Amino acid sequence: MDKRAVIMWLFVVCFLGVLLVSWRIVGIQKSVYTDANEEVITGNPLIGFAVSADYRDAVGDNSLVYIDILWKDIEPHKGQYDFTGIYKENYIEEYKMLGKKAVLRFSCDKPSAEPHMDIPEWLYEETADGTFYDTSYGKGYSPNYENEVFLQAHERVIRAIAEEFKQDNFLAYIQLGSLGHWGEWHVKSNEGIVSMPSEETAMEYVSHYVEAFPNTRLMMRRPFQGIKEYGLGVFNDMTGDPEDTRTWLSWLSEGGEYTASRTPYTLYATENFWIQGAVGGEFTSGLSWEDMLEQNLQRTKSLITQSHMSFIGPKVPHHLEAPDYQEEAEEIRAMLGYKLGISQVMIRHDRLFASWDISMTWNNKGIAPMYYNWPVYLYFYDNEGMMVQKSLVEMDITSIAPGSSLNVREKVKISDAKISKITIGIEDPMLEKPVIRLNNKRKRDDFEVAIYEMIYMK
Repeated sequence: MDKRAVIMWLFVVCFLGVLLVSWRIVGIQKSVYTDANEEVITGNPLIGFAVSADYRDAVGDNSLVYIDILWKDIEPHKGQYDFTGIYKENYIEEYKMLGKKAVLRFSCDKPSAEPHMDIPEWLYEETADGTFYDTSYGKGYSPNYENEVFLQAHERVIRAIAEEFKQDNFLAYIQLGSLGHWGEWHVKSNEGIVSMPSEETAMEYVSHYVEAFPNTRLMMRRPFQGIKEYGLGVFNDMTGDPEDTRTWLSWLSEGGEYTASRTPYTLYATENFWIQGAVGGEFTSGLSWEDMLEQNLQRTKSLITQSHMSFIGPKVPHHLEAPDYQEEAEEIRAMLGYKLGISQVMIRHDRLFASWDISMTWNNKGIAPMYYNWPVYLYFYDNEGMMVQKSLVEMDITSIAPGSSLNVREKVKISDAKISKITIGIEDPMLEKPVIRLNNKRKRDDFEVAIYEMIYMK
């Protein structure tokens, strides 16, 4: 090869190299999206007020409903379970269609003004060693929870409830009731009622729930052994009461001993209890709405914040229960649970290789985590507004604790398409569509956040 050919060859190589570098420079687009994450958001799934499901007019736009199941209502005959009445009285099918979720508690003893039993007649005939009572709580029948026949029947009925609701994720939270008045793990044993079972037996009841509901968030009234052994959540049915709530919080921070049983139950200190399990409960009936929502609103909000509550119910200040305090009620509802948002997105689009490199920073400005790892998707739209591609983001939203952040990077390849918009959203697996309002200003259809926009001329 002569000198001129070598020079020409080097010139061509250099020219192509410069052309390639230029194309790479021109062909790479960068975009940055930032947000202060200061929106006020209410009505998100799995958090807020959990109004009694049978109080249909009060449910409104709340995303949670509360369902109380009495044993006698679902097993009229031994081994024959019938949920027809429960579905009808609680409008379950309607709530499912609306995408609402449920908090459920199963009870064996609910005091009322009239003599009655809340366990099935057939079960009473097989055991009959409990106590009919008439106390300041009301009237009713408290079973002997140590009875082995009763214990075995309980295991079967909990499995039946799990089987009934296993087809979807309608049940978001289950409060471990079963034991004691209202399923609150205490009885008036000082008035002649058969006492609570031993701690060992109580743990058998806990195991029935744990085995039947492996994918549902379970909660206990107090930090008993189930909290330590299974990492369960907790609920406080004295929300708003300063003395009772502070005592409840001291159990969680310091542990102790609970003596309302034949043998004392150990209360276990649980560091960061709101991280390991969900926190719920209802407002106390011992204080007025005026006290909790007007005279001492800041105290009430402080107690809720310290408790890291995700939901409150069924006793809540909805528009029919507390019509004069709706502004205050909205303040409380808005502070409950998670508040997920995206503070920054950096996008690098390589047009030559048709790839998108997307880095995101997520945060949580709420008082609790999101306890279900629902899928996060990127949605790619063309200039006509049609979705070109939907891409799953590899991340765990339950890991974003209050006050923390999470950096996520996703690479997506899309060929032969001009992308004019990219959005991101969190989907409910049952509905298979985005349902969570992120704490961001730039939204699309209220549930998707637009993180990239580019206009292509036709």
